[in-house]
Amino acid sequence: MIRAAYTLRVDDDDFTQPGILIRSVYTPEQVDALVGTVTGMLVKCSAQVRERAYVYWKNIDAPTGQRIEDAVHAQLSKR
Repeated sequence: MIRAAYTLRVDDDDFTQPGILIRSVYTPEQVDALVGTVTGMLVKCSAQVRERAYVYWKNIDAPTGQRIEDAVHAQLSKR
């Protein structure tokens, strides 16, 4: 038997499936918990890492990414 290489699908990327998870599977409470967890980690990171993470999360789900960015800025302004 000859094996063939896996054929990529349109949704084989870093963003489509996580976006579906956030928008279609997670409850609002689970999204809140995700935002809180990611925020808690990002406030410990350098500005360069944070900026890259904001882009990454906004590519997954724009509203969730914006919530994360806003929450990080709010946490950092309290320091």
